Amino acid sequence: MRVIRLDARGWHDRDDLWRDLLAGLGAPGWHGANLDALYDGLVAGENSVRPPLVVEIAGAARLPAALVAYLTRIRAVFDDAARDGGAVAVRFTAPLSAAAR
Repeated sequence: MRVIRLDARGWHDRDDLWRDLLAGLGAPGWHGANLDALYDGLVAGENSVRPPLVVEIAGAARLPAALVAYLTRIRAVFDDAARDGGAVAVRFTAPLSAAAR
């Protein structure tokens, strides 16, 4: 299983998150930076990094609350993709803040 490690400590907004996530997944240049496109890329095999894979995000607990909340939506997309046949997961190396639970 391929592990893609991302460091969230330098993220300030969604653009930072998407830049690193899409690069880590090897998404094509035309890939959208949104949840629907993320799901499509995970289940349709559009990315150069193919399942099985785990995206491991470090430092998420110290992000702004709005970005932590958005990460819970990213996690839900990975969960949906896994249920629909993709061997994908996202995990956090430190617990998310209580606002995201």
